Amino acid sequence: MSSGQGAVKVIVLLAVIMPVLSGPWAGRTIHNHQACESMTLHLGCLPGEALDISFANYGHIGTKDCGSPMPPGGCRAPDSLAIVRGMCQGKQRCSVPAANTVFGDPCQNVGKYLEVNYECKGSEDPCEPKEHDSIDDIWRSAGHNSTGRAEAELLDDQGLAEGWYRFVSEAGGEMPTACVPVNSCGTRFPVWMDGTVPTVNQTQDVTGCINQGGCCDSTVNLKVKNCSTFLVYKLSPLPAAHPSAYCAGDRAPCPEGQGSPNGGFYPACTDMFPKLRGAPTLNYQADQTESYFLCDFDGPDWSNITWVVEWLLDDTVILTEQMPGWVQTAYLDQADILLNTEVSCQVHGHFVGSNITTVPDKSDPFYAGIVVGPQDLTVHEDGGPANFTVHSTIALNCDVMIVNNNGYLGRPDVLLDQCSLSFGTGSWGIDNPQTVTVWAIRDFQTDGDQYVQIDVIPSADCDVTPSGNTHGVLVTTIDQDTSEAHASGDPHYITFDRRRYDWYGVGDFVLHRSKGRPFEVHSRVWRCWAVSCNCGVAVREGDDVITIDMCDGPFGQTAPAVRLKSQKEPAKGMRVTRSRSGRNFKVSLPSGAEVRTDAYNWGMNLHVKVPSDDFGKTEGLFGTFDHDSSNDFRASDETISDSNAFSWSWRIPAGQSLFDSLPDNADTAGQAMTSRYDGSVLCACTTNGPNCGDPNTVPTFRNDFDIDITDTLVQRRARGPRYLRSTRVTDKSTRAPFPVGANATWPTPSGITLENATVMCKEAAMTSPAFAACAMLSNVDVFSGVEDCVEDIKLTDNLAFLQQAAMLMEELCREEALKNVTLYDQKDENSTALPPSFVGSSLCPGRCSLRGQCVNATCHCDTGYTSSDCSVDMTKPPALVAVRHGHTCDVRSGVCDVIGVVGDGFLDSRSLRCHVERHTDTARGRQRSALPATAAFMSFREVECTVDQDVLIIDGNPDENTGIPVSNVTVAISNDGRLNSDMLQVTIYDSYCQECDETGVCRPKVNACEIKGFCYPVNGSHPADNSRYCNPSINRSDWTHRPDTEEQQPKYIVGIAVGTAVGTVVLVLAVAFILKIKKQKSVSLQAS
Repeated sequence: MSSGQGAVKVIVLLAVIMPVLSGPWAGRTIHNHQACESMTLHLGCLPGEALDISFANYGHIGTKDCGSPMPPGGCRAPDSLAIVRGMCQGKQRCSVPAANTVFGDPCQNVGKYLEVNYECKGSEDPCEPKEHDSIDDIWRSAGHNSTGRAEAELLDDQGLAEGWYRFVSEAGGEMPTACVPVNSCGTRFPVWMDGTVPTVNQTQDVTGCINQGGCCDSTVNLKVKNCSTFLVYKLSPLPAAHPSAYCAGDRAPCPEGQGSPNGGFYPACTDMFPKLRGAPTLNYQADQTESYFLCDFDGPDWSNITWVVEWLLDDTVILTEQMPGWVQTAYLDQADILLNTEVSCQVHGHFVGSNITTVPDKSDPFYAGIVVGPQDLTVHEDGGPANFTVHSTIALNCDVMIVNNNGYLGRPDVLLDQCSLSFGTGSWGIDNPQTVTVWAIRDFQTDGDQYVQIDVIPSADCDVTPSGNTHGVLVTTIDQDTSEAHASGDPHYITFDRRRYDWYGVGDFVLHRSKGRPFEVHSRVWRCWAVSCNCGVAVREGDDVITIDMCDGPFGQTAPAVRLKSQKEPAKGMRVTRSRSGRNFKVSLPSGAEVRTDAYNWGMNLHVKVPSDDFGKTEGLFGTFDHDSSNDFRASDETISDSNAFSWSWRIPAGQSLFDSLPDNADTAGQAMTSRYDGSVLCACTTNGPNCGDPNTVPTFRNDFDIDITDTLVQRRARGPRYLRSTRVTDKSTRAPFPVGANATWPTPSGITLENATVMCKEAAMTSPAFAACAMLSNVDVFSGVEDCVEDIKLTDNLAFLQQAAMLMEELCREEALKNVTLYDQKDENSTALPPSFVGSSLCPGRCSLRGQCVNATCHCDTGYTSSDCSVDMTKPPALVAVRHGHTCDVRSGVCDVIGVVGDGFLDSRSLRCHVERHTDTARGRQRSALPATAAFMSFREVECTVDQDVLIIDGNPDENTGIPVSNVTVAISNDGRLNSDMLQVTIYDSYCQECDETGVCRPKVNACEIKGFCYPVNGSHPADNSRYCNPSINRSDWTHRPDTEEQQPKYIVGIAVGTAVGTVVLVLAVAFILKIKKQKSVSLQAS
């Protein structure tokens, strides 16, 4: 053995022996040794001593740091003590491995340790008080006849621990040495000593005889030592086949409830105290005014009796009261107890003037408090909820709070549907349980399974004082994986399982679709340069359909337009936000899924994040999310093919994508299917109160998506069809592969070589402020985008995609840093773990457009530049490109007071201005007037100008006013109210009498009238005179009188005329008739 090896062995030996040397000579101390998992624990005593193991546990029940904190409630291997005793008890030394192979694994994925307490014992004198136990039981007397005692009341020493004992009762301290009858000594079969007592300080082996009817039917081995003034016996457990016990003493005790002058033994035994007729009963009552306990008992009601009632909490007396014999009910106010304890009462009595009292009779306990069950739950991040119930056995005038402790990262891992419960006078008791629902939070992190303790505690204003005994539920949350996929550049795809491929087809495609719920994402791809690019994305979850589309115009002249296409109220939890620069948009969905876009002049990059619900249930261009990249090219017919056939299979026929139509079942799918939370309001129930809101915890660095435009989208949807206009990429592509790169070679037409392109792409990645930080992450390839960047330059001979090398690297870096919780390196003021700051601080919007410095995730722009990403040159006005939806607008078919202007260099600020002028041709020449307008920043590429007064005058009386049927409106934009852009012209016209082409050239319609500037269609009437109408075949600039105006009178006038004529005729006939009658009467009188 080398000297080095010897030194090592000496050190190990000292480590084992030195803790022992300090113990036995200091009064037999308890030794405590610990060893972390996978180590070996060495125990030892001095020569002549033996190990006596008193405690052992393998698990994690304390603060010892063996790689992880103690789980809630700790964990224990149940057979730890038996295993260690089996290996070490009675030995001078032993070694025990702290390993799962020895003890089993009581808590997986938790750092465990072995802890052992032991003494080193030599040969001690049993006469010493500390070396024997005392037994004080008068019923062991040989003089006590146990006939008639119930079986459960008989003494039985089968569970007696082996050791030295001294009998100390008043019945006597020595075992009888002659046969004791059956049914003596408080048992059925008594044990007496067959042997003689040794002399002083001597120990003798003797026999214990068990009398089962034959005096010594079976035996046990005993030892007895004479300690001069008393004897001690080494006793062993008795056989378990029958009730049997050791005898001690020979005095006969008085029956229970009787006493005698000689200490309670025969003779002269008499009753000493009054007795109850049965145990007390305990009841509880509560109403609107008071809550209390009642202790009822039944005994003699004599006047010479005093009853003593004791109230107990968890078997500890808290209140004692005395009452005369005729009062046999006691009361305890609820305010005198502690919550979550067992309440009981016990009663004993004595005769007045006597101190001798009965052994108390005790009631059954009443648990007064909160009951929770079950106490263990398991929930999955991709699964449904679990429930536990809570009820209170007593009425409480306060709320009962549900509090869930924060998880491993200092943030909640579960959500509850309620954070407080009420158990008033009408809702307490076992028949009134209340259910609490628990959900696992989708945290979009790889953090393993977590353990969360949910406590149920009363509020501070409760009328019952808490005892400190709390009840709750230990919830295990099962971690489930999530993933993110990307389509960037021209475009390059990275699937959920990290497979990379290129696809240059044009049209609408299924980017992602869930086969388990109504969630899908469609992409729209157009031609850009000699390749293709994503120009739009459409998202559907449940009833919500949202599009982000910049495909509605010539390449390079469009802007991203965000539309809420579905007609229902958005689902709770669906939000659309944008970055302050207006370049990035994010659709956040109730399920936790996210769709993000990064827009450029040429198109957009797309990023889709899916929750764990979609694991194994995805299809589309982003592949099958199942951790198996080999099956990602699964076509729509479920076959596995090459990337070309696979991609074409997910092309959507023209007019059938989410861009152009709503799915048939969008109105009936129901919001409940969009989220596993079923629309419930869920909360993290913290000690500071409930925190209710988004049930998905998606980690983030600095939140650049801080402008919520959801409500704006709802309002715009209600403003008319101009805002819902849908566009379609023309369906001219065939199923043949798009002919990209057929003739692409190095060098490119402009002279860029492969070497030049590679250097430029690598330099683009290295110029990212996050390059150094991302290079520290083992799962991130900082040059992952270089190959795609080089290919883009080869195919397009254009450097527009150069910065995509850095953007893709930053995107993958951000994803890894947020998802991998082992990288989290700091905590906030609430002790919540935060993503790695060394990554987050280096990620700035758009890499500050290479016009500023990235400092703590914020762009510090170079002089003359501004915006959150330093993209706006304040020394130059915005550069306008086009008017959204064209340069003409018909007031009869659209909303023409809102003009969308597409351009570059827009700044989202309070100083953003629209400068609008109207140019109208009149008899006095072209009139020019400024129109008040409000500017709204829509994106980095668009400002929307709302004109605050009518551009045209199309309604009115031409006899009183002059209309304006067509106007040319010019629009300019400034970021500061002073430095204006060039102007764009929009022609606004009334199509009743004008027709205008796309260039804004208008001419009067030949089949309409324009009368004093107002337009009228054929046969259109004067607004106040129906006799005049528009007849362009006679006069296009003035009214024509209608022929046969009389016949054209309104029917009510004809009716009045006819009625008048009829009335006149009737009146004339009536007058004639009256005159004739009078004449006849006159002739008659004359005749008479």
